[in-house]
Amino acid sequence: MLTIDPVADLALRLALAAVLAIAAFHKLRDRATFEAQIAAYALLPEGLVHPMSRALPLIEGAAALFLVARSEHAALLSAAIFIAYAGAIGINLARGRRDIDCGCGGPGRKQMLHPALVLRNLVLAIAAATAQLPLAGRVLSIADYAVGILAAIALLALYEAVNALIANLSSHTRLKA
Repeated sequence: MLTIDPVADLALRLALAAVLAIAAFHKLRDRATFEAQIAAYALLPEGLVHPMSRALPLIEGAAALFLVARSEHAALLSAAIFIAYAGAIGINLARGRRDIDCGCGGPGRKQMLHPALVLRNLVLAIAAATAQLPLAGRVLSIADYAVGILAAIALLALYEAVNALIANLSSHTRLKA
């Protein structure tokens, strides 16, 4: 049976929880902008835009908490969130709608849709699904916990660097046009 080392699991869960918690915080901090971003995607009937703008940050926040608690299906919930975001972005890219703020950057950091965002979200979904694997049977030491936390910080820094790169790709694409 395929298993995951507890240190890798800890690092993945903490990093994914941080990504989801930060995303939820940004959405809750500026609810009006997030609601406008959902509306701009044009994927929901108008009557569902407001309720979805209220529900999504709560779902992300709950997924973050459940990941840290190693709740049974938290990793699958997280993977589903990332797949849904990849799908929403992909649909709009297929429609030729690149001038939508993806909502990825938080308040004040506009980031237009780009195919790399679909890939980023699919990688996050795979990482989340990996965290669903059963743990390899070994007890963690204090050093293991420290390595797991530091690895999570490194993964989060890598995520932020990739986001900055994608934002610059989007800007570069607009400038070339």
